[in-house]
Amino acid sequence: MSSSLDNSSIAIPAHILNWALSKKITFWSLIILIFPSVIGSFLVFYGVIRKKEIRHRIKNQLVLLILVVHFVQAVFELPFTIIYLHRGQVPVASNAFCDYWQTLITTLNIVSLQLNAHLSIERYLLIFHNTFIQKYNISLHYAPAIFLIIAPLLFTFICIISYPCESTYDYNAVVCGVACYTLDPILGPFTWFFWCLLPLVLVVVSNLFLIIQVALQKRRMLQTNVWKKNLAMTLQLFAVTGVLYVSWLPIILTSVINIIHLTPV
Repeated sequence: MSSSLDNSSIAIPAHILNWALSKKITFWSLIILIFPSVIGSFLVFYGVIRKKEIRHRIKNQLVLLILVVHFVQAVFELPFTIIYLHRGQVPVASNAFCDYWQTLITTLNIVSLQLNAHLSIERYLLIFHNTFIQKYNISLHYAPAIFLIIAPLLFTFICIISYPCESTYDYNAVVCGVACYTLDPILGPFTWFFWCLLPLVLVVVSNLFLIIQVALQKRRMLQTNVWKKNLAMTLQLFAVTGVLYVSWLPIILTSVINIIHLTPV
């Protein structure tokens, strides 16, 4: 009798064990993957520097820009996550650091999503309206890319640093928990729908439309080499956006549901 009581009194709840195991798996996965990721990025950058024709081709520029965003995240943000997973606490227990971490990770995630959406739409134009996009490359290619980097940075900075609310950060939570602006009944859902969910929808719709167009093109095109080139560009797009979509959709849907559920009417 006493033995069973002793065992039950020291039993650890299953959800705590699962969370501890999940943190360990995530920690070692990041440790194993971060170094090949950084080294691979350096090799790509070295190749791009050596061969200027690679970086001068419009079809490669957005892919390279997305790679730069992921490289910045691997070098400047993921180490914070790794330290948190190892210690169970944020690297620096201060509101200033939490503001910085929130701004950094939110900006990088939004920029990555937006650039992938832009890449999906632009890839269709490059395949089927190449002359048009080459003619208006400043307004259709360069200007949107610059905007999709600057706008998320300004939006996130204003919301986290200047928004008239005070975040109650949790130093024992990843990324210090949530910033207070995400709990706003309007700004919270807007952030997720406009900056995160919308680009994912654009990625899916653009990719499906592109698949249909490439399939129809094969039926009516006699130049097999041109079709194969277009197919290669399409597959490159899927390789870039596919991983993003699979990894982000569950997170965004769960977050949107939580925001709607927690937001007062």
